[in-house]
Amino acid sequence: MHRRAFNFNTVSQAHRDVVDDRYRDLRRPRKVRFFVNGDRYFKGKKLYITPHRYFNFNDLLNDLTGKLPSNLSLPYGVRQIFTPSSGHRVVDIEDLQDGRSYVCAGFEGYKPIKYGKAELEPWSLDLASEPKKQAPPPSSTDQL
Repeated sequence: MHRRAFNFNTVSQAHRDVVDDRYRDLRRPRKVRFFVNGDRYFKGKKLYITPHRYFNFNDLLNDLTGKLPSNLSLPYGVRQIFTPSSGHRVVDIEDLQDGRSYVCAGFEGYKPIKYGKAELEPWSLDLASEPKKQAPPPSSTDQL
């Protein structure tokens, strides 16, 4: 059997970029966490963003619509993505940074709350688990 030699000239530039070690950072997935607009109790959905999985921004929006729980308040699905700190709208998939968090929304505007940092309300704390202060023993002068 005669094996054909690999001709590197016939491969597209995009394929060369993918297999070349100089472009390793382009292949490495960006780990991003997405929250739901206005829901402070939602823990977030982790997603790995790669150029092979999401070709454009609409692919990401459609995938997020399917991955987020259906009982959340996004009746038309994910249509916008915001930064949680400033509320700026993300318009390109390249704007998503590794290790950052973002907020998914429908057609409504950004709601500025603390996403992913749900603090317990004072009324929900279990006071029975806290150690109780004991009263001092009665002294002999109290019994008179």
